[in-house]
Amino acid sequence: MDNIVLLSKREIAKTQTNKKRHCFDIIFEWEDILSEGVGARIKCRSRREFGFDELCRKIKKCTNITFYELFRVVDFQRGKHIIMFDASTKHYDGIYNHKKYIPCLIDYFFSEEEYKDFLIAYSKNKLVLVSNLDVYEYLKEKKCPIPIEHFPLSIPDHYISEVKYKKEYDLIIAGRVNPLLEKWVEKAENEIPELVVIRRKYEDGKFIYYNSRNGEVVSEGNSREEYFSMLKRSKMAIYSTPGMDGTRKDANGWNQVTPRILEQMAAQCHILARYPMNSDVKWYGLDSIIDNINSYDEFKGKVKKYMEGEVDYIKYNKFLNTHKTSNRVEILRNILNKYGYL
Repeated sequence: MDNIVLLSKREIAKTQTNKKRHCFDIIFEWEDILSEGVGARIKCRSRREFGFDELCRKIKKCTNITFYELFRVVDFQRGKHIIMFDASTKHYDGIYNHKKYIPCLIDYFFSEEEYKDFLIAYSKNKLVLVSNLDVYEYLKEKKCPIPIEHFPLSIPDHYISEVKYKKEYDLIIAGRVNPLLEKWVEKAENEIPELVVIRRKYEDGKFIYYNSRNGEVVSEGNSREEYFSMLKRSKMAIYSTPGMDGTRKDANGWNQVTPRILEQMAAQCHILARYPMNSDVKWYGLDSIIDNINSYDEFKGKVKKYMEGEVDYIKYNKFLNTHKTSNRVEILRNILNKYGYL
C-alpha cells in the first residue's frame, strides 16, 4: 500500500469538453512535479467514482443521509494519505471528506454565510491546504477547527525560458476578462489605430484566436501548448485577480494571485493589471514587479510604451524562479512532515 498518493482527475478530463478540460491542464503539470518531489504515486479517479461522489453530495444535501460511507468498502486499498486538488471548494459532504484525504483548495470563493458549508464539507479531513493566503488568515481568524496550511500556487518549471521570444502581436485577450480592462482595451483600440489585439473565442470544440480589427483567424487549437504559444507571440496581456471589478461574479471579494499572471510573465508579456493590495499579493511580491493600473490614461500610456519597448524577461525569470512548482515541493514536504505523513 502506498503511504502518499496523489489523486488526479486527468482521466476524467479526457472525456470533458475541450473548453472545460483546458482549465485542468496546469493542475496535472503540478501533480507531475509534486508527486515526484514527495515520492507520491499518481492514481486517477474514475468517471464512476466521480459520478458517485456527485450523487452522494446531492443525497446528503436533500436527505442528510451519508450514502458515501459505502465508498469506504472499496477505498481501503488506496494509499494511507491521499493528496488531491480541489479546483472549487465543495459545499457539501462527500466521499473525500475523510481523514485519509488531503484536499488542496485552489479557489475558495465562499461568502461569510457559506463558511458553515466549508466546515461540513471538510469536517473529517485531518488537513486541508489552501492556496490563498488571505483565505488562510481568514480561517485562522475564525478559529477554524479544521487543520489548515497555506500552500501557494505556482508555475511549472518548464515554462521558464532563457530564450527571448519573438513577438508578432501587440495585445492578447484570452480567458475571463476584467470588465474595466475590457472597456479600456476597446477605448484604446479606437484611439490607437495601429494597436493589434488578438482575442479568443470557443467554437466547434476548439479555441479560435483572431484579430479583433478585421476578424482574421491567426490560430486554432484546443491545447495548452497552443494557448502558451499565442502568449509567447504577444507583446502584452491583461490580468486581474478574480474579485477585482467584478471579474468573477462568484468571487465574493476574494482576490488571490492566480497562475495566469505567472504564465504571462513566463511568456515574456508586458502585463496590464488590476489587483488590490492584500496578503496574497504581498506574499508573492506581485507589486514589486507588476504595476496596478488605476486609470485609463495610465493604461493607454502603458499600451503605447509597451508596443515599442521590450520586456525585461530576465527580471521576470528571477521572480518566477521563486514561484516555480519545484520550489513548492519543499513547502509541501515540510507540511507533510509536520503532520507525520512522511
